[in-house]
Amino acid sequence: MNKDNLEEAPVRFGANLGYLLEMADQYNHDPASVTEELQALFGVLASGDVKTGDAGKLKSVIQLVDNIRQYGHLKGDIYPLYKREYDHLPKLTLEEFGLTEEDLKALPVKLVSEKLASQFTNAYEAICHLSEVYMGTIGYEMSHINNADERDWLINEIEIAGRQAFSKEDKIKLLKSVAHVEGFEKYIHKNFVGAKRFSIEGVDALVPMLETVLSESSKSDIGNIQIGMAHRGRLNVLTHILEKPYEMMLAEFMHVDPLKFLPEDGSLKISRGWTGDVKYHLGGTKTTTRYGSEQVIELAKNPSHLEIVAPVVLGKTRAVQDATNGNAPEQDINRSLAVLVHGDAAFPGQGINFESMNLSNLDGYKTGGSLHIITNNRVGFTTECWDSRSTNYATDIAKGYDMPIVHVNADDIEACIDVIILAMKFRQTFHHDFVIDLVGYRRYGHNEMDEPSVTNPMMYKEIKTHPSIEILYGKKLVADGVISEEEMNQIFKNVEEELRSAHDSIDKNEKETDAEMAMPEVVAAGQDDVETGVDLAVLEQLNQDMLTYPEGFTPFSKLTKILERRQDPFTKDGLVDWGHAELLAFGTIIQDGKPVRLTGQDSERGTFAQRHAVLSDEKTGEKYTPLKHIQGAQASFDIHNSPLSEAAVVGFDYGYNVQNKNAMTVWEAQYGDFSNMAQMMFDNFISSAHAKWGETSGMTLLLPHAYEGQGPEHSSARLERYLQLAAENNWTVANLTSTSNYFHLLRKQAHYLNTDQMRPLVMMTPKSLLRNTFVSRPIKEFTEGQFRPVITDSYKKTKVKKILIASGKVAIDLYTELQKNPNDEIALIRLEQLYPLPEEALKNVITDLKNAAEIGFVQEEPQNQGAWHYIYPELESLANGKTIKYYGRVKRSSTSEGDNEVHKLVQNAIIQDALTI
Repeated sequence: MNKDNLEEAPVRFGANLGYLLEMADQYNHDPASVTEELQALFGVLASGDVKTGDAGKLKSVIQLVDNIRQYGHLKGDIYPLYKREYDHLPKLTLEEFGLTEEDLKALPVKLVSEKLASQFTNAYEAICHLSEVYMGTIGYEMSHINNADERDWLINEIEIAGRQAFSKEDKIKLLKSVAHVEGFEKYIHKNFVGAKRFSIEGVDALVPMLETVLSESSKSDIGNIQIGMAHRGRLNVLTHILEKPYEMMLAEFMHVDPLKFLPEDGSLKISRGWTGDVKYHLGGTKTTTRYGSEQVIELAKNPSHLEIVAPVVLGKTRAVQDATNGNAPEQDINRSLAVLVHGDAAFPGQGINFESMNLSNLDGYKTGGSLHIITNNRVGFTTECWDSRSTNYATDIAKGYDMPIVHVNADDIEACIDVIILAMKFRQTFHHDFVIDLVGYRRYGHNEMDEPSVTNPMMYKEIKTHPSIEILYGKKLVADGVISEEEMNQIFKNVEEELRSAHDSIDKNEKETDAEMAMPEVVAAGQDDVETGVDLAVLEQLNQDMLTYPEGFTPFSKLTKILERRQDPFTKDGLVDWGHAELLAFGTIIQDGKPVRLTGQDSERGTFAQRHAVLSDEKTGEKYTPLKHIQGAQASFDIHNSPLSEAAVVGFDYGYNVQNKNAMTVWEAQYGDFSNMAQMMFDNFISSAHAKWGETSGMTLLLPHAYEGQGPEHSSARLERYLQLAAENNWTVANLTSTSNYFHLLRKQAHYLNTDQMRPLVMMTPKSLLRNTFVSRPIKEFTEGQFRPVITDSYKKTKVKKILIASGKVAIDLYTELQKNPNDEIALIRLEQLYPLPEEALKNVITDLKNAAEIGFVQEEPQNQGAWHYIYPELESLANGKTIKYYGRVKRSSTSEGDNEVHKLVQNAIIQDALTI
C-alpha cells in the first residue's frame, strides 16, 4: 500500500519553554491578551493545583492535546478494510511525549479542557476520552477553519455533547434500512446478471444517512431537499429515498414501461424525454410526509459528467429559497437544502467542484450551507488514490473554503448517523457547507461486468471476504442482545420476499420499444409569433423611473450625461441603443410578472460599459439598482457580477431556471468564446435535457460575438457549435441587427416561459454594434409589432440580380456600404434568427426575386466555422434554381487573425467581394 510521509506541524502554543514563560508574564499583566487555551493553562497554574516544576510536562500535555485534535484522524479507524499506513506520523501518544499515566493523573482536567472538568477527575481520563473521540471510527478536521466560533462550537459538540444514544427501536430501524439497501442490490445482481447498476455496496450507509438528513430537515421545517449525485448508488437512492416502487425499478431492467407502476396518488413525479437516457442518469421528485412535515425531495437528472450536476443543484436550491414576487428576491435558506453526493476520485479531480464551492458564500449564489457527502469507495474507475490525487484525503480541497471535514467508517452505521446530525446542526447554526467523507469500498468493479482484481488485486482480496453491512450490523445487534438471530434473518427474508413479489407482478412480455422517438406535437409546433409591443406611456414612465435616484444619491458624473441621453427617444428624435433597449425589455418583463435574474462577469455595468443596470454613488460607493424601484413591477429584478467562472455559474443559473420556470434567467459571457469553459452545460443539459429527460428550460445566453480585429478569443462565440447542436426545436439561436428586434425577442422569450413551448435562447450579442446608429431604433418600433426573424429593406424586385443573406455585424457592414453606395441589383436579407430557420420568410423573399441569379451567404467566420455548413443544405432546398455562393474567410484552424490591420484588410475584402456583381 501507499505510504505518505507526513511532517509534524509546529504546535500552536509555542515551541519552547521561554515562549511559554513570556506568555505567562503577558497573562499576569492582562489575562485577556493571550489565547483562551493559555488562559485556562495559566489559570490552573495560578490556582496552585500543580507545581511550577511541572512546566515542561505541561507543555507536552498541551502539545499532545493539540496533536490529538489536529491529527487524530490519521490514526483513526476510518477504513473498513485495506487500511492506510503512514510513515512519520505526528506524535499522538503519551510515550512519544515522554509522559506517563501517573504524570497525567497528577494533573487537573482543566489543563486539557475546562469543559471536561465535570466529566472526568484528571488529565489522563480526559486525554483518553479525546483519543477515543478523535481516533475512533470518526475522524475530524477543523483546525483549518478560520472562524474561531465555528471551531469552538465543533469542539464542544465533538468532545462534550458526544455521540447519539440509539434506542432499540432506532437500531432495528437502521438494520431494516441497510437490509433493504443491500437486499435490493443483491436481488438485482442475482436476477439480472451483468446488468449495469453501479451498485452502492460498500457505501450502503449513504441511504440511512440521507434518511437522517430528511428527518433532521423536517425538524427545522425545511420543506425541500435537492439532491445531486453520480451513478453509484443512484438506483438505491431513487428506490429508498424517493420511494420509487420496486416494480418501477425492476421494470426498467426488464425493458417494460415503468410508468405503469407509478403511484396513483401523484406523490412521485418522473419526467422523461422522447429519446430517453439510461436508468442511472434519471431523477425524480417525491412529495412525502414520511419524516414528519410535508417535504419535496428532488434528485436532479445527471449525465455521465459526474460532478457537473453540483452547480445545477445549487441553482435549483437557490430558486426554491428565493421569493421573487417583490422588487428584489427575498432569500430564506430554510426553504431548501442542497445535498451533493460526490465520488472520492471526482471530488478533487473535477474542477467544477472548486468552482461550485467558491459560490458558497457569494451573495448571488449562496444557499445557506450545502451538505457534501463523498461516497469514498477508494477507487476512481480503476485508479487507486495515489494515482488519482496529490492530497492525503479526497476532501483536502475543501479546506481552502473553510469547510469542516469529517471522515467516517462506512461500516459503522451509527457513527454515520452521528456525523449527519452534526452536519445538520452546523448548517443550521452557521449556514456554511459541511463535508463528510464516507469511507468504504466498492464491492464490484466500476460496473458489474468488470473484474476489479485485474487492476486492484490487493484491495479485492480483502473485499471478497468482507461481510456486507447488514450482516455486520445485524450480528452486532444479535451480540448486543438487541434482537435474536432468528429476528435478524427474518428481516432479511422479508426484504427478499418484498422484491420477489414486485418482480412477479411485472409481465415480462410487455416490452416497451419506440424506435421512432418522435418529439411531442407541442414541441414540433414551435413558437407562434406574439405581439410584444408596449404602450408608449408605459415605456416613458419606466424610463423615467430608471433615471430617478434616491435623495442624496450621486451617480458618477460622466455616467450621468450618458444616462440622461436615454431621455432623447422620448423627448426628441433620439434612438434607443442596445443597453437601453435591454433594460426597457427587462423592466416590462417584471411588470408582466416574470422575475429577471441576470448574472455574468461585469454584468452590472456590462463588459463594454453599455448596460449600467447598477449604479454607484461616487461619494459613498453605495449601490443603487433602478429596476428594483420601478412602478408597476409584479416580480423581482436580480443582477450579480459573477465570479471568474463559467461552468459553475452557467450550471447554477440553468438549475435556477429549471426550478423556477417563470424566471427570465440570463447568463452573459464576458466574451462569447469564454463560454467554452461551460461547454458541458450546453452539450449535456441546455441543448438536450428536454429530449433526454423531459426537463425544460427557458434560459437565455448572451454571448458577445463579432469580428472587430480583437483576435481569436474576442471575436467568435463559436456560433457553429450551437447550430450543430440545434435540432427538434431545442433552442432559439439568434444574431440580431436591431435594438427593437432585441427588445421584442427578449419579451417573446419571457412570454413563453413556464409553457410547453418554452425553450432556451442563444444570443450572439454585439460589441461595436452596441452604440451603432444603424442598429439603434426609434421608440415607435418598441410600441408595436413583434420579433422579426428576417429583416429585408425595400427593393426593386425586377432589378435585383443578387441576394445577400447575413447576420449580425457583417450584415450591418453590408448595410452600411449599401447606404453609402446604393445598388438596386443587390437585395440584403438580414437573417436575425438562425435556428429554427425561418424557411417560409426566406422562401417568400427568394421566390419574389425571380430575376436574381445568385444567393450569396456572407459571414465573418472562417468557412469551416460560423453558420455556413448549417445553412447551405437549407438554402439549397430554397434556392429554386439560383446559384448559392459563400462569402467569408477561408477555412482556418483558428477563429480569426490576430493582427488588427490584417483584420481590416480581410474584412473589407469580404464586404467588397460580396457586393460585387
